[in-house]
Amino acid sequence: MQTGNQLRQLFALILRECNPTDPAALWNQFWHHICDDLRYRLQHSNIRNDPSEDDIKDYGLFLIDGILHTAGKSLEDYPSMPTPVQDWLLLQGNPLIAEQRMYDPDEQATLADQNEARFNPDQRAVFDEILKAVTDKTGKTFFLHGPGGTGKTYVYNTLCYRLRSQHKIVICVASSGIAAILLKGGRTAHSMFKIPIVINESSVCGFSKSSPLAELIRATDLVIWDEAPMQHRHIHEAVNRSFQDVRGNDRPFGGLSIVFGGDFQQILPVVEHGSRAQTVGACLQRSVLWQHIKVLHLKQNMRLTTAIPEEYAFAQWQLEVGHKQHTSDSDDITLPSHFHCSENTVNSLISTIYPNIDQPVEHPETFFAQRTILSGKNDNVDSLNHTIIDKFPGQLHVYHSADSLAGNPDGTELLYPPEYLNSINCSGLPLAKLNIKVGCPVMVLRNLNPRVGICNGSRGIITRMKQRVLEVKLITGDYAGSTIFIPRMHMEPPENQIAFQFTRLQFPIRLCFAMTINKSQGQSVLHVGLDLRTPAFAHGQFYVAISRVTSVHNIKAIWAEDQELPSTKNIVYTEVLLD
Repeated sequence: MQTGNQLRQLFALILRECNPTDPAALWNQFWHHICDDLRYRLQHSNIRNDPSEDDIKDYGLFLIDGILHTAGKSLEDYPSMPTPVQDWLLLQGNPLIAEQRMYDPDEQATLADQNEARFNPDQRAVFDEILKAVTDKTGKTFFLHGPGGTGKTYVYNTLCYRLRSQHKIVICVASSGIAAILLKGGRTAHSMFKIPIVINESSVCGFSKSSPLAELIRATDLVIWDEAPMQHRHIHEAVNRSFQDVRGNDRPFGGLSIVFGGDFQQILPVVEHGSRAQTVGACLQRSVLWQHIKVLHLKQNMRLTTAIPEEYAFAQWQLEVGHKQHTSDSDDITLPSHFHCSENTVNSLISTIYPNIDQPVEHPETFFAQRTILSGKNDNVDSLNHTIIDKFPGQLHVYHSADSLAGNPDGTELLYPPEYLNSINCSGLPLAKLNIKVGCPVMVLRNLNPRVGICNGSRGIITRMKQRVLEVKLITGDYAGSTIFIPRMHMEPPENQIAFQFTRLQFPIRLCFAMTINKSQGQSVLHVGLDLRTPAFAHGQFYVAISRVTSVHNIKAIWAEDQELPSTKNIVYTEVLLD
């Protein structure tokens, strides 16, 4: 289907996730295709002026090994696979640093000039203060606080442009994949810093002091960390300990300048079955690091056209809702009249957000990138997606999963037959029965390769379907328009959701005509529909839902049929709000 880099990414993904029985046979059969761009690459990067076939093949293995390393794997983990013979690392240098040095300084300076010219006063003040801290190497830690739509991402990316134009290194990370791909060169914090999944108050990151990542951290000038309030404070504290170790400095984060960012009005860390006090206690504000962090503020909404009176009023209403105004003592809030569809029904919401969805879409990438329906619960999201895919034109393809018990202990197949395993539906796990059509929007459920935009939360359009591989064109982030491949892979549900272990072999995607409110955090969408039949149940959910839209006229909602008035819940933990 494709050549070069995309096939290397796919081959590494197959090795990592698909457990091929004989990966060496795959490599020997297809290495010419996998490495078909490497002769040019070696020549034009002055690594080899006249590379032989053995050089090209060996360099291809080196690059695949590097892709595997980003997920904590290597070719040595696959005994039948050959490994690179030549020391390409010596010729190429630290690949992580080399990746950060690939930006064109002149192009970056031009982009910085263009962005800075459009700054509002708040953005200019924040930008100048952070830039001065990096230039003076003071090692300050900042928290950039701003409601949704105030241009935090715009400031982050402008900082990247300006510092990279000066040959400085900026590492951009975020709490989620969907937030990470909005940053220039962004990655998830977990994948970038090797943060352990199971975290506690004494955890450290999974890299050594002599690793290429440690060398990169020592060479870095600034770290930008978006949507930080969504993550448990133990994560930030683990990164702090690791940075102090590799940089040999006891100051916060080893004396490296850090910019955290986010909005405490939005969704907080998820604490399983946690109380209000436990959720608040997991926040960055409750960390020992908070006393060393200077808070910077952005207040002007840039997502809405606030020069228009009704848009300005909507922006003000959003802020007030985030501070629990217009909300009763029982957490009820009345929906404005302009939220109403023609009828309070699912079909009315669908036809409003996706007009003529039963007809072929002329430009599906643009059409689906500009609109979504948000709901609080996965069950409602799945129901909406099922309803819309039935209306969507085209031939339906059904992919059934292969579910099996982990280890398959004796007798357990009688307790948990395949039919029961197929019925299990939980967060982060693809459906056992995947119904998709060419041209429909889907969401990736795993951080398969954040470097090329394949993260948990990435959205794309199905362009081709095969039995073992799907071709998807991305519609979000810097990689919008690029083509990726997604194979079937083994996935397991989170330990705390299922009482026993089982494995599902399925494509790691779901339909995304609709998505959960939590998944939408960090995105701006032209048309937003809200399915509030199940009210918001966590801090900041309703605020996140209403602040995704770019115009007061383009947001519609439905609510529970048994309610006389159009209302929903607005849960706010006022003790975490910043003025």
